[in-house]
This record gives sequence, C-alpha cells and structure tokens, in this order.
Amino acid sequence: MGPLPAYTCHRAQSPIRIDGRLDERAWVQAEPVSLLTADSGERTRQATMVRLLWDDAFLYVGFECQDEDIWGVTEERDQDIYEQEVVEVFVDAACCGTAYVEIEVSPLNAVLDLFMLCRDGRRRGLRDWDSAGLCTAVAVDGDPWQRGTADRSWTVEIALPMVDLEMAPHLPPQPGDQWRINLYRIDRSPSGDEYSAWSAPGLIDFHTPARFGVLLFAD
Repeated sequence: MGPLPAYTCHRAQSPIRIDGRLDERAWVQAEPVSLLTADSGERTRQATMVRLLWDDAFLYVGFECQDEDIWGVTEERDQDIYEQEVVEVFVDAACCGTAYVEIEVSPLNAVLDLFMLCRDGRRRGLRDWDSAGLCTAVAVDGDPWQRGTADRSWTVEIALPMVDLEMAPHLPPQPGDQWRINLYRIDRSPSGDEYSAWSAPGLIDFHTPARFGVLLFAD
C-alpha cells in the first residue's frame, strides 16, 4: 500500500468551540486530508476531508463528510454504531502497535469509545473504558432519521482529552513528538457500503496498527 502518510498537527492558535461547525479560524488554517478506500487506496464515491489540531488539553479532529443518504439508529453511548454510519479515530500515542484509543461518532452524535488491546493477531476492546472528558458535536445537512432522503453532508468535531492518552511520551505533547494515528469512515448507501481510511490498510479491517499513519506535533 505504499509508505505511511504523515500529518503535521499544528497547535490551535485560537479557541475552538465544539459545535460541529468547523468554522473557527483555527480549522480554516488547518491542512485538510482526504480519506481513500480502505482496501485499495483509491478515490471514494463520497468525499471525506479531515483536519487535526491540538492544544495542551485536547487533540481535535474535524471530519467533513459528503453523504447523499445520511442515517443513524441510536443516540445512546457505547452501542455497536460501526454497524451504521460512523467516523472513527484510532490513536496509538505510544507508537507501540499493541494498545490504542478508538473513538467512533455517528451522524446522531452517538459515541463509542474503547481502549483496544492487540497482541499475537488477537484484539480486545475494553468497553468499560470511558473518555470522561470527551466532547463531540455533529452538524447535519439533511435528515439522519430517514433513509432515502436527499441529504448533502455532515460534519463532526471531536475533542479528545490529552489525559486519556497517558501512554504518550509527553503530556501535553512537545513539538516534534510523533504518535501513530488513523482516521476512518464507514458509509452505508444503496449502492453499497464504503470503508475509507487516511492510511489505507489494504483490507476491510481498520484494526491494523502497522498501517497507522504518523501524527507529527508542531507549534
């Protein structure tokens, strides 16, 4: 699948309000990256753009998802929302490949947060782990409660507390620090499900830490 991608994550120079809008100056200045199909690394049918920022308290992730048929089923926390439409963030702050944080958010702002353990080809998600300070918001241009409506897009804003990434070498991060991270989306549509990733794993399996990209912290 080629070399791992790298993203230079700059410190937010202005406050960020978690409202799902991505309209603050800091977001406008952040570099966008596109997600590609997870299995082949090709262009997706519906575009997804992602931006990242940080400050001493949070790692911020913003998704912009084109979507002609947005839908969700539940607003409850810690449900199997990966069976619906979601965006996902996997963060391996220690670059160890065996333990990482997984955050999923649906168009209804349902959240699934897990601490994942992977070893010897086996993996286990700790569902009793919770990111108490996690903050998410979603803005939808459409109707996520109805299938088959003429929808347009949804955006997601995630603020992941640095304290939940305690395996990192430094907290808060220092400029020059590197983490491993991947960014995903699952889109369900009548034309077929689409799985996309920033760093394509080469198969329909997001739990491939060896294919996580590099997150480089900078001022």
